[in-house]
Amino acid sequence: MPSRRAVLAACGSIVLAGCSAVRREPSVTGSWPQRGYDRTRSGVHPGDIDGPESPLTAQWTRSLPSYGGRSTSPLLADGSLYVGYTDGPPSLMEGERTIVIDAINPATGDSQWTTTATTTRESQQTNHHADSLTLADNGSLILLQTSNGLCAVGTDEDEGTQWCFDNVSDGQLSYQPISPAIDDDTVYVGHYRQLAGGESVPVFYAVDLEEGSERWRHEFTSWDGRGVYSAVAVDDVVYLTEFGEGVKALDAADGTELWSESLPTDSAPTVVDGTVFVTCASATDEESYGATALDTTTGEVLWEAADNDDGGGWIPRQLAATADTVYYAAGFRLLARDATTGERRWPDAARQLVPSAVDPAELRDAEPVSSRTGIPAIVGDRIYVGNRDLVVVDRETGSVHTRYDTEDSLENSVAVADDWLYANTSSTLYGLTTCETELFGRCLR
Repeated sequence: MPSRRAVLAACGSIVLAGCSAVRREPSVTGSWPQRGYDRTRSGVHPGDIDGPESPLTAQWTRSLPSYGGRSTSPLLADGSLYVGYTDGPPSLMEGERTIVIDAINPATGDSQWTTTATTTRESQQTNHHADSLTLADNGSLILLQTSNGLCAVGTDEDEGTQWCFDNVSDGQLSYQPISPAIDDDTVYVGHYRQLAGGESVPVFYAVDLEEGSERWRHEFTSWDGRGVYSAVAVDDVVYLTEFGEGVKALDAADGTELWSESLPTDSAPTVVDGTVFVTCASATDEESYGATALDTTTGEVLWEAADNDDGGGWIPRQLAATADTVYYAAGFRLLARDATTGERRWPDAARQLVPSAVDPAELRDAEPVSSRTGIPAIVGDRIYVGNRDLVVVDRETGSVHTRYDTEDSLENSVAVADDWLYANTSSTLYGLTTCETELFGRCLR
């Protein structure tokens, strides 16, 4: 199969006739069943796939409704790409809204089928759904957090909604990414009723995956309950964080607290090889932010690292981790730290997440800023992460391979398959592949 460079050499810059005939059609191989790929939220695809190489091009794009909810991180499994959205009248105050699951052909962007997960009550306003799509029960169910509760929808187009568990009551759904944690037969999820002043009900649930019934609940007696992030369920233990409060480990069987560590956390946990990774503010300096590693068995803090030169972390951040390195965004930089010591890798890496339309020199003397990203996706020797652009970073050096301007903020997580990258902004869903034939900076399709 000719390489892109060989195609260019053969075609030259003048004679282009017939060049499209040698273009390799990208294949869709692999799956991406939840934000962060797996139940540990590591962001690492363990299989033998190669995501798209530089340069990137949009094989297809698709506009989706965006009323009353953040765009969901796309999921991929069994020949379908899944997204969720809220549809309804243009005005937020007009009538009911439908929260929709859309199954899409990942090679063409065409809809395979859609189904309504739930219909909202008229009294509800914004945030009808959250960035929360998760595939469960070996891919036969899609879970989506809505303002009516956590809903389970069958992936067979004729099955529809199986159940909705009310973990919102009559309050406002949180706007944070709040994917449920799952194991073989149980879903773990917080209570996401957002009250005045940013408070929520301090309860965490275990829900039967088949029936949608409550198995147990854990009430936070010593925490304010301002918002539980997406939890992680690993080896019969559920790990969860609450904004500004800390990290807890619960027995997955009955919700008994195994340990609790008070930390000013501002991220969901990532759990890899006996370590819980979180980002948080400094307990002593409110202007300082960084990452912390804790032992999964005892909750002991293994290391703490500050990112003073890279900006604040009040916006919840997302981590990815391999056995030896943890990755997360701080300011306009993607950071890499040694998973065992916290020592920073890539010390000379440029600000990879600076938007392509911005001169990095303009930020040199500016106040540090926070950048909202999804969980970095690690595939082979590359890291895919969104911000104002979609950026592909070299895993070894931290240098930028390429970037793609999505024209709108990419604040959630991407899905990666062999030859493909799927990204969902607030206005557009992208199916991105490698541009096989590029001329004068433009992709010939």
